[in-house]
Amino acid sequence: MAVITVSRQLGSIGDLVARRASEVLSYDFVDKNIITEVAREANVPESEVEKFDEQAQSAVKRFIHSLIVPSRSVPTPPAMLWGLEFPYEVSAALLAGDPTVNEEKHLLDQRDYLRFLQATVHRLRKRDRVIIVGRGGQAILRDDPNTLHVRTVAPLEKRIQVVMERQKPSTRKEARELIQKSDRRRGAYLRDNYHINWDDPALYHVVVNTGRTGLESAARIIRHAVDTLKSTTDTPAPGGAEH
Repeated sequence: MAVITVSRQLGSIGDLVARRASEVLSYDFVDKNIITEVAREANVPESEVEKFDEQAQSAVKRFIHSLIVPSRSVPTPPAMLWGLEFPYEVSAALLAGDPTVNEEKHLLDQRDYLRFLQATVHRLRKRDRVIIVGRGGQAILRDDPNTLHVRTVAPLEKRIQVVMERQKPSTRKEARELIQKSDRRRGAYLRDNYHINWDDPALYHVVVNTGRTGLESAARIIRHAVDTLKSTTDTPAPGGAEH
């Protein structure tokens, strides 16, 4: 099994489950560090990529801190930065605060972010043996037969307990509000960009209720799913032999 994607509800310890599964399976683990990859390929600060990471469309029309302009002094790389029309560099004049500079400008908007993110995910898929947490992996690789899609869920009270322990909100009400905001935000991100309902169980091979399984059992379930699916894909279909 080349890749595992993990979609998780806030408070379902999906990140911990994914990390533990990566240890059990000896897979690479990729979560927020994918932002580093996207920023490197787009040649922009990580802080600018983070503005779009799993966010709804409200950020799209805002001017970002670093405006990106076509570089006329840097040779065009062979890969053309995954199909973009020119390489990018940060304009020194713009960073210096000169709003009168007359240069053709290109904003790193949501479309650019998604393009870089999708290309990065596909490149990780080619690397093999990697677990990708979040970032719409279940949508980007939904048609890939060698990808296992996992979702972690938990009862609301369990999620509140986890959020209270990990994020230290002042009250349980605040923890509940954080959960509700996260659900809305992540749901909107996938709906608006990939036209999917992230709660749809049909998107996933496995949905794990970590409120019942706990961390270790959830990781073992993923390992078992990988082994089972791999044996299924490796088995020739009946009647498939040539005559």
